[in-house]
Amino acid sequence: MSHPTPSTPHRTLRLVAWAASLWCLVYGFLGAYWASGGAGFPFGASDVNGGDMGSRLAAATPGPTGAVVAAGCAAGLAATLAAVMPWGRRLPRRPLAAVLFVLATPLLLVVPDVRILQNLAYSLFGNVGLVDWPVLNQALCVAGGLLLAATAAQLLRRSPCPACGRPPADPGERRRWTRIGRWATVVAVLAPLPYALQRAAWNLGIPLGVDEAFVRALAADFQSKDVSPILAYSLTIGAVGGALLTTGLAMSWGETFPRWVPYLGGRRVPVTMAVIPATVVTVAVTVAGLAVWRWAILGGGINGSAAPGLLWVPWGVALGVATLAYRQRRRNTCPGLPAPSEFPGRPGERADLS
Repeated sequence: MSHPTPSTPHRTLRLVAWAASLWCLVYGFLGAYWASGGAGFPFGASDVNGGDMGSRLAAATPGPTGAVVAAGCAAGLAATLAAVMPWGRRLPRRPLAAVLFVLATPLLLVVPDVRILQNLAYSLFGNVGLVDWPVLNQALCVAGGLLLAATAAQLLRRSPCPACGRPPADPGERRRWTRIGRWATVVAVLAPLPYALQRAAWNLGIPLGVDEAFVRALAADFQSKDVSPILAYSLTIGAVGGALLTTGLAMSWGETFPRWVPYLGGRRVPVTMAVIPATVVTVAVTVAGLAVWRWAILGGGINGSAAPGLLWVPWGVALGVATLAYRQRRRNTCPGLPAPSEFPGRPGERADLS
């Protein structure tokens, strides 16, 4: 029986790991440059909006922070190269993946703040006026964190078929991920709706959760900046539209384009078309939600205008789980291989990456 040779897990690992290595190399040089007194440090006093936007690095200074960045990137470079180079095959993959996850965590959950979600929503309607170097740097760090985490995830994948490079089929696992994905999708759809409702009420002049002075001030601010009605509703439209798109992670139209879609009707939806945007939104929403909870805890409470933001962490977590379930459910498997429980050899044995 001949096997097709699609993009296999070990090839995917190579691609992601080399991209992560390049990121570590470039950003590591930036860290060393900042540590030596170079310009363009994107945190601390150089980020004029950092304090107001909940930046966790609002007090950072170039010397120590740049040194930490350089050291972390050096560790990331060594770990990502070990994932694909011959000399790294002797290293156990689980500890190596753990190192990569640890390095990815601050890039995804410490460096970004609410501006990632804010600019993501505004940019969908063509407004990039709030994007500056600190915001771009946050996006760069999120990209690096995702690459490191993706490399770790590829390391933890089961040994693929040596002929076609696909993992073994496991119907029971697919059913489990389907159930998990449905429940996670329900939470991810419902969680942003209170925020969307509140924003829509404000735009209509209804002081939902706030006083009338707040609504008048918001309207005056929009008028002074000549904000169009569409842009004023961008956060509402983004939240509702995102909720509708999220349902596709658990429904048939998220796997096959509906027949009425021009040129694409009836074709399979590429997995990456759903996974990549959903992953970016997951990170942005979770980080913004953590900032809201931080304000609530350290600030001794939270007002009505930010109360719906308390649901952003559950939203982000649920969306992440739904995205993972979607990917696991739709990944290509090898029907010629037995289920993992029937595999001979040691559990978790690392695949040959050559």
